[in-house]
Amino acid sequence: MEYIYILKLKNNKYYIGKTQDVENRFKQHINGVGSSWTKKYKPISIIKQIKSTSQFDEDKYVKEYMAKYGIENVRGGTYTSIELDDISLFQLQKELWHSKNLCTRCGRNTHFIKDCYAKTDIDGNILEKADTSSDYEDTSSDYENVWCCSYCNKEFETENGARFHENNYCKKKYNNYSYKTNNQKYYNKHCDICGKSGHREENCYFL
Repeated sequence: MEYIYILKLKNNKYYIGKTQDVENRFKQHINGVGSSWTKKYKPISIIKQIKSTSQFDEDKYVKEYMAKYGIENVRGGTYTSIELDDISLFQLQKELWHSKNLCTRCGRNTHFIKDCYAKTDIDGNILEKADTSSDYEDTSSDYENVWCCSYCNKEFETENGARFHENNYCKKKYNNYSYKTNNQKYYNKHCDICGKSGHREENCYFL
């Protein structure tokens, strides 16, 4: 049986890992043979240990803690480097903003990316000029909008309904919300990396 374990470290840092023996792994981190992150920030205590039920659990908890405490304060799973590269930071920040229903360009809650003209993000970082091309225009008016679970295709009248189902009840999982009409699927969302329509994040030319 594998467990996800969450460590509290010095300087208000956190580390999430996966192991079959949490106590022994904790000792390894204390002795400096766990990870580069726990070598730099010494472990204080085990906050939590959870039975792992999915191969994605580790990254799930890493991102939950990043969303709560900041990307700069959490490592583990796929994100073990002390200094994350710019692409990883860019993708993570947009994913965390998206999970909170914030604009994935600037991180604010007053609009979505197609309406974003902000010059800085919520952390004060200067943004490139907003793209006002037709790629941001909503073309969904030609269809009857139905939000669907992206895993099992169950239909909902609202995005929140579909998202709640996905997060709490659906057992079939893959990425992207889908948009359906006449028994066909359409993506009714923009790419969360560049903000343009017509493709998803994994096919984004920005990467």
